[in-house]
Amino acid sequence: MQRILLFILLITCGLTASVSGQPRYLLRGVVTDAITGKPVAGASVAVRRGPGRLGTRTDTLGRYKLLMPAGIFSIGYTSIGYNPRVREVSIERDDTVENVDLKTDIRQIDEVTITGRAPDANVSAAQMSVVRLDMKTLKNIPVVFGEVDVLKALLLQPGITSAGEGAAGFNVRGGAADQNLVLLDGAPIFNTSHLLGLLSNLSADAIQDVTLYKGGIPANYGGRLSSLLLLNTKPGNTVRVEITGGIGLLTSRLLANGPLTRNRKLTFVAGGRIAYPNILLRQFPEPTRKNRAFFYDLNGRLTYRLGAGSQLSLTAYHAYDNFKFPQDTLFGWQSTLATLRWSQRLSDKLNLNVTATHSDYRFFLDGLTPQNTYRFQSDVRQQDVRADWIWTPKRHRLEWGGGFTRYRLGPGAIRPTGSDTNINPQTLPTEQAIEWAGYLSDEWTPVPWLTVQAGVRWVAFTNRGPGVSYQYADGQARTPQSITDTLRFGAGQALARYGGPEPRLILRVKLAPNTALKMSYNRTRQFLQLISNTTSISPADFWKLSNPNVPPQVGDQTAVGVFQNLKNNQYEVSVELYQKRLTNLVEYRNGATLLLNPTLDADLLRASGRAYGLEVSVQKTKGLITGLLAYTYSRTLARVNTTYTLDQINRGNEYPTTFDRPHNLSISSQWKWKRGWTFGTNFVYTSGRPTTYPDGTYRLNGVAVFDFSQRNADRLPDYHRLDVSFTKDGRREPGQRRYANWSISFYNVYARRNAYSVYFQRLNITTRSYQLSVFGSIIPSVSWNFNY
Repeated sequence: MQRILLFILLITCGLTASVSGQPRYLLRGVVTDAITGKPVAGASVAVRRGPGRLGTRTDTLGRYKLLMPAGIFSIGYTSIGYNPRVREVSIERDDTVENVDLKTDIRQIDEVTITGRAPDANVSAAQMSVVRLDMKTLKNIPVVFGEVDVLKALLLQPGITSAGEGAAGFNVRGGAADQNLVLLDGAPIFNTSHLLGLLSNLSADAIQDVTLYKGGIPANYGGRLSSLLLLNTKPGNTVRVEITGGIGLLTSRLLANGPLTRNRKLTFVAGGRIAYPNILLRQFPEPTRKNRAFFYDLNGRLTYRLGAGSQLSLTAYHAYDNFKFPQDTLFGWQSTLATLRWSQRLSDKLNLNVTATHSDYRFFLDGLTPQNTYRFQSDVRQQDVRADWIWTPKRHRLEWGGGFTRYRLGPGAIRPTGSDTNINPQTLPTEQAIEWAGYLSDEWTPVPWLTVQAGVRWVAFTNRGPGVSYQYADGQARTPQSITDTLRFGAGQALARYGGPEPRLILRVKLAPNTALKMSYNRTRQFLQLISNTTSISPADFWKLSNPNVPPQVGDQTAVGVFQNLKNNQYEVSVELYQKRLTNLVEYRNGATLLLNPTLDADLLRASGRAYGLEVSVQKTKGLITGLLAYTYSRTLARVNTTYTLDQINRGNEYPTTFDRPHNLSISSQWKWKRGWTFGTNFVYTSGRPTTYPDGTYRLNGVAVFDFSQRNADRLPDYHRLDVSFTKDGRREPGQRRYANWSISFYNVYARRNAYSVYFQRLNITTRSYQLSVFGSIIPSVSWNFNY
């Protein structure tokens, strides 16, 4: 970090001598979609003829700026998914405005995981460790059950893995799944999966764009250690009503969007998806065929354009799941989100966004046996209000703002639901907290070859009563027996306060017209942790706020990378090195009791961690054959910081976390055939996930008991899989409104029985191991999609 700051100082000291004495004038404008009028973010704006290699990209509002000498220039405007345009622009004075609209090119042949961004953004953009998905081409990715899945597409990128096949959530650079902040139009999503992890709970039809920050997280966001995933819904077509949908083996979906008024100021988006997995479950052998499952999700958005540069939008989302095992348990969970946003362009250089969000996630579990009829429920609610300002003077992009967050958590409650039940009612106290945050960030391009993005976020968190805090005896491990005092706090009283600065820094040094060196550093704090001792996120997990005995997790990440584009941006190559230092991680004492535990703090251990890795990405973005090769070598290690033997894990030594998978390789490709056909392939290989096997057995009261002494000392077998798909685009000409697509895919082509887990059973005097596989055979699927 000190070397980076010294580098910045040396650079800034020489800026005056580096800036050319030739006068330069500002050229600016907005790039929009010719049909919908929506801004085109990430479009490339490049001078084709003229001195030097000048270029930039549009921001999220489609705006661009270039400092240019006087003269007449040929400027090209390009973006993936659009036909390129070239304009002759005369620069004779400062503040020349050139607005451009781009027409959609349906004949694009782009790689499935590349975004609709500038072709040279890999080098020209300041951001690093960023993944963007192109929603127009996700349909060509081979997926299980033929369902287009945003989150599963992310798993093809370097540094992103999951706990296993069909597992809920995702892991970024070795972080836990709860360390990812997932925002849908600014509202947090606490569970991103349907069917216990088989599918994501976001319908791709309703999503406009997807951006994942693995590092270099912008200063206006915080609250998680590993990543930030931004999902934005479609704003609605301003020209005509569009209807899209599809029917597959597992789900059907429908989405409509368009104008609601004659003046086209008010637009809508409304859609939903419903699943019928019971039809497939009945085809499996016993006891799987007795399982029952169901889910649906609904999306809606209203956008009203108040005037030039001003609009108001309201987004709503709701999802519901249930899953019943054949014996006696019904799992259910639901998410409800709402976002209200006002955007105002105060001037050509100043914009304001005011956002209010509400997020409500609830889980319930029903016991159905005659003497154990009950309902267990937990929930988490979060409300946010924030204001964000963007000012874009010459050579700068200054952002500042702040927000207020309120948390309310119900850790768990159980109540009997039958007259003959043996269950006693129990309710854990509600947890509440508030959070204030403010930030300031500036992206500065003092000279064409250098961009500096620096900022800081300051956060203050308060856990508030009513509540209870336990005091433990000094010199002893925390257990219910070592509690010395119980402190009770009234409504509004502070149980604990945490906070501090979270600095952010990104440097981009352009080494050559097609090569850039980038460095980043960011610190984040996490005040909300998911309590779970399972490998993958499960519906029975619950959230917990930081309190006097559970301080917030803190993460510091540094990264450096080289980015290069070859053959006129046809190939994008990047190599990144990263390192993370983590403190106050939540680990669990061996044999910990999590659900309905009033003294849960005693079973939670404080750990430190470190992660490091190398990520290599090679993408081909143009031509009949496009594709991505992504390789990651990474390690993630943890250590429990305690001197008490009772609390030690692996005798106090460092051990691999559950998400430590050193080698990860994915190769995906698309091959455009004639008559609208596309052939897609995925090959995925990952190292086996750490697990714990028994070291031996001992007898307790005459019963053989397994002995587990070393946590995560073993590994599951390595994972690998091949998928293929055939997609037929029914459009015959550009601009065709009514058409249908067919998608045929084969998941796990060579039917490998990849291990999700290995468990052991004692049979007489012999210990036997058994392997659980989620998909042990090839999974064919077919889906039909239509646009009207």
